[in-house]
Amino acid sequence: MTSSSLPLFDDGPGKDFSVSEVLARRKPADKAQQRFRKLVANIERKREELRQWQAYQQRYNQRITAEVEPVRLELVQQQRQMGVLIDELLSQRGQSRRLSRLERAKLRDILMSLLDAVLSQGDDEALAVLREKHTRHSAKEDQRLEMELAESLLTDVLGLEVDENHGASSVEELLDHAHRKAQQRARFHRVDEHESGRRAKRSEAEDAVRAKREQAAKEVNQSLRDVFRKLVSALHPDREPDSTERVRKNQLMQRVNQAYEANDLLTLLGLQLEIEQIDATHLSSTSAERLAHYNQILREQLTRLEAELESIVEPYRELMGLGSGRALTVTEVDRTLTMDITQLREALRQLTQDLVAFRNPVQLRARLRQYDLEDEPGELEAVQAMMEIATMLGDDRPPRRPRRR
Repeated sequence: MTSSSLPLFDDGPGKDFSVSEVLARRKPADKAQQRFRKLVANIERKREELRQWQAYQQRYNQRITAEVEPVRLELVQQQRQMGVLIDELLSQRGQSRRLSRLERAKLRDILMSLLDAVLSQGDDEALAVLREKHTRHSAKEDQRLEMELAESLLTDVLGLEVDENHGASSVEELLDHAHRKAQQRARFHRVDEHESGRRAKRSEAEDAVRAKREQAAKEVNQSLRDVFRKLVSALHPDREPDSTERVRKNQLMQRVNQAYEANDLLTLLGLQLEIEQIDATHLSSTSAERLAHYNQILREQLTRLEAELESIVEPYRELMGLGSGRALTVTEVDRTLTMDITQLREALRQLTQDLVAFRNPVQLRARLRQYDLEDEPGELEAVQAMMEIATMLGDDRPPRRPRRR
């Protein structure tokens, strides 16, 4: 079985005891019970999603290693060969005379795109020399021009302050510097003569709220400890004379300790149901105060679970160029990976053909006739770049036309 035909998930050991299935045996008595059931169902659903993503991470890495890397490395090798070949075509005198100015411009454009693609994946001294040879400006010169343009946009167009000795070595660092300056300027303009009095009153109110929250947190934690203690009382292996049962209880106690350390109330309740310490009737008749504590713990648990799930999914969104928070499934990621692998293989196939064609003058000219040079960026692109910088800095003022230097 190939890696691309492996199952998406490895079921592994059995799932956790389903509390929602037990709760479904009785109708909820009130809204608090409804919230309790909804939180339990949401946590169980998110747990299943998390399990799927965690299982898929291994499959994704396997496919990258087995299917992507070999093709990528071969493609880079072919790109190096193509770079050397184009350099020879542009450098040889006899061949140079047979190439028109437009054909040479197209070849140079192909070469620069190819070199940028390879050098973006790592250092290559030979190709870096080729890039220096065929570009109008060195990489440092390009960076200097980019910084000058960014400074001009920030000061002349957006009206932001940029220190002469800002020390930024990249456009990103320069934007961060300008953003900090804008924030400082905004803070200095927010002056209120009654601020100190309001701060004192606000501090007293915050202290009272903080004390109330701390007391409520103690009560909530006590509810969690009560569940934990009941489980420990029933499962402590040292109190079990039967050796086989002692092993089972020791395994259950490990799960209890792990769940308690993680504030995982749902797993603790599931363990109580599993050992028949409680049942659906017990959960349905829980006091209003205890149920409120349970719901608060479950809300916090759901928040942590969602954050953990998001930390796994977000990198895949970035790889696919999707917006933050956009719903995504492992099936969709795997399908996209398959498409990317297909495109990578097609790029390798096309480049292999071009290596042969570029050595034949007739085929070379035919290829170049099909290649279109990219136009220089116009004024519209410049305005769009200004708007993007303004958005990054939280400035919604319309940009002014840049002064030409």
